[in-house]
Amino acid sequence: MKFLVMLCVAAGLAYCGYLGVLYVRQDSLVFPGRTTDAARVAEIRKYYNGLEDFEVKAPDGTRLRGYLLVRTRDGKPAPAILYFHGNAEEQSGFFLWSPSELSGFTVAGLNYRGYGSSEGKASETALKADALTVYDALSARLGPGVPIVVMGRSLGSGIAAYVAAHRDVAGVILVTPYDSLVDVGQDAHPLVPVSLLMRHRFDVAPDAARVKAPTLMLVAGADTLIPPRHAARLAALWAGPKEVRTVDNATHGNIIDNPQYWKHIKAFLDKLFVKQDTAN
Repeated sequence: MKFLVMLCVAAGLAYCGYLGVLYVRQDSLVFPGRTTDAARVAEIRKYYNGLEDFEVKAPDGTRLRGYLLVRTRDGKPAPAILYFHGNAEEQSGFFLWSPSELSGFTVAGLNYRGYGSSEGKASETALKADALTVYDALSARLGPGVPIVVMGRSLGSGIAAYVAAHRDVAGVILVTPYDSLVDVGQDAHPLVPVSLLMRHRFDVAPDAARVKAPTLMLVAGADTLIPPRHAARLAALWAGPKEVRTVDNATHGNIIDNPQYWKHIKAFLDKLFVKQDTAN
């Protein structure tokens, strides 16, 4: 009996220690940060001479840095795609392919705090506030009447949804989206009271109920990091018109390499702007 008691105490201490590690390390797990690949940026500049360094100063003085490539239509800036990256990404990865695939669009994206050459420390509160500041800065840079589509991948899908709920965006593209990081974390750690430990909750439900802009949700059919059921829950809460496209056999990491990825995005944008042009 004494041995059993000692075993239970040891197991309890180990479990509490595991919870403590998860709580202390959650910032680095949610926001691991990424440095800029200078060689990759240099390669991108070879192909896109108009690529600008885009910098926005947050209200607290933090400088956020990324890239902007302005295209024109009829003598004015073309509609823009504003990208919010995943937690393990840096904006140069998006600019490696997107300018070619989105040849008729302006492309913009700034790194989160602590990513690339952006200053500061990431948190849910800071990233959401920064996203609105970035959207407003891009809108001011492009001028009145230029539509902006917000696009987010993984962690960035929740940030894009937040912007769409608080700004008059032209459209929304969400790649491997989720309903709540708490729910995603609970799936990954079924024996942990994630709701009690999680500081950066990224609950998308309140924003989903407010978004009215046309939306494309791209789901990876074989996603084990954010299983497709989370996108299904989000879609059920989404107030505005939406298309949910599942890329079969794609995983969380390789969906962007699947031929269906850009095919769905281009079809959505073509339909979106044909409708807008007709309405105008």
